[in-house]
Amino acid sequence: MMERLLKLAEKIKDKELREKTVELLKNPKVSNPSMDYKASDITKTPSWIGAHHSYKGGLLDHIVSVTELSIMIAEHFTKRYGKKINMDHLIAAALLHDISKVFQLKEVKGTFTFSDFLLDHALWTCCELYARGFPEEVIDIVISHGGENITSSPRSIEAYILRKADEMDATVESFGQAKQQILLLGEDFFEG
Repeated sequence: MMERLLKLAEKIKDKELREKTVELLKNPKVSNPSMDYKASDITKTPSWIGAHHSYKGGLLDHIVSVTELSIMIAEHFTKRYGKKINMDHLIAAALLHDISKVFQLKEVKGTFTFSDFLLDHALWTCCELYARGFPEEVIDIVISHGGENITSSPRSIEAYILRKADEMDATVESFGQAKQQILLLGEDFFEG
């Protein structure tokens, strides 16, 4: 799956943006030396605990799915309505929107738990992108992905596409989890 992620990064035409994006994907670390957080292995990290993609490798699956979905949506609206969409900014933001979750979750004795990382993942990612000199437009797209009342509202079509792709992927994947939980509880749970 990591190969698929890096293949998606190759679609970023702007060489500097592509290189910065790939560097952060391959080597996520906090730029601020006073913060000593260790990144979990992105190929093993779930997207979250008790929510969507909450299995080992779920974060990578989610990021790849959101990026592919964002590209499909953007291509559709470009073809259908002639919308001018900055694909480089959209792809970079989609690839990086949840990257800081590797700091929020840590593996302990074969299972994942929450770390002592204090910042919201979207906020930290934006701070890190700013520190690394990413374009302001990419930062805005990332900060806008969190949904209503969590972060900033989308200010661009790229930000709107990422928010909806992220929401759709999380929701659709979660349907399967809810059904599994109901099946595990069994009929007796609902009758008694």
